[in-house]
Amino acid sequence: MITSPMQFFRNLPKKLCTSCKKPMEEQADCYTNRCEKCSPVI
Repeated sequence: MITSPMQFFRNLPKKLCTSCKKPMEEQADCYTNRCEKCSPVI
C-alpha cells in the first residue's frame, strides 16, 4: 500500500543518541548521532 510522504516521515521512530540512548531533537542540517550532552565540544 502506498502512503503519503508526510505520513511516512511521521511514522519513523525517534532518532536516539548512540551514547546515552535518549531521543534526540533532530535538526534538518545535522547528521550527528550523539546528543549535545554526549558529543565532544569542538
